[in-house]
Amino acid sequence: MQNQISLPSAKRVAGFFLAVVILLLTISMLGQISAHVFDHPKLKGLVPAFYVDLESNIPTWYSSFALAVAALLLLIIAAVKIQRTEPYRFHWLALSALFLLLSADEIAMLHEYPIDPMREYFKMGGALYYPWVIPGSLFVVAMFTFFIRFVLQLPRATMLLFFAAGGVFVGGAIGIEMISATIADASGENNLAYACIVTLEEACEMFGVVIFIYALCDYIEREIGTLSFITNHQATA
Repeated sequence: MQNQISLPSAKRVAGFFLAVVILLLTISMLGQISAHVFDHPKLKGLVPAFYVDLESNIPTWYSSFALAVAALLLLIIAAVKIQRTEPYRFHWLALSALFLLLSADEIAMLHEYPIDPMREYFKMGGALYYPWVIPGSLFVVAMFTFFIRFVLQLPRATMLLFFAAGGVFVGGAIGIEMISATIADASGENNLAYACIVTLEEACEMFGVVIFIYALCDYIEREIGTLSFITNHQATA
């Protein structure tokens, strides 16, 4: 028996994620205003629970979930492309694996482990106070080189959305990260200026993922349509 699944519209999915992102960023920023302006840094645990620069809290779990959703959508597309034996089918699969790794890293924070050893060994400061941006930038260049031909052959709307999502995400993760690094090196991380810039950094990363999820849902709507799968039912006496 063939069953069909219709995913929610791209606008509805993106609207949901966008609303969650705006809510999380607003609560995080209000918490930092409470901490640095009104000297209430805890508020019964709500401030650290929603601060976007801390680990293992609500924004972290959201970001991991959003990246996992992107990985799942990429896997769905890859499965269809492989079934149809279309070109670049394994690029979709590779992207799915990449986003799954990013989702796991959001929780495990593996990219932050070398920060202190690199900073101490190379005596880094200023914009390179968080020195992971160096291997991070090299990784971005490597991924861009690997995927650029794949992205350029996509439908124009999807291609532009991919570039927008990547630009916003990387601009926050690396570009604005270097600004927050400069502030952290000069004044530390426990101040409102740092909280504002790191919130902007996380906002770019979150919005970049929302744009990407929208692009994937829109691509499924336009290029794949209704998803079908086959199930076998055995008759019972």
